[in-house]
Amino acid sequence: MARHRWNGTNQGNGLMAAAAALSAAMAQGKTAEQLGLLAALFNVVGDNLALLALSAPSGDNLSTPDCCPAQQPETQNGRCP
Repeated sequence: MARHRWNGTNQGNGLMAAAAALSAAMAQGKTAEQLGLLAALFNVVGDNLALLALSAPSGDNLSTPDCCPAQQPETQNGRCP
């Protein structure tokens, strides 16, 4: 999966526009109760992602959480020794 860096104003604006379009599309034909449940779901997802971001690796080495540093070879099961 490609990584995206949202560090520019234009990219952030595009992300906001995409979120607004997705929200409008998802809201079509939904009741107020269904929209409330969807809003609550995405709030929980967002909160959990924010918590996970606190312990996420930083930098360019984001391929897998159990990748080996450059000085350590991977074992046969693909994990660090």
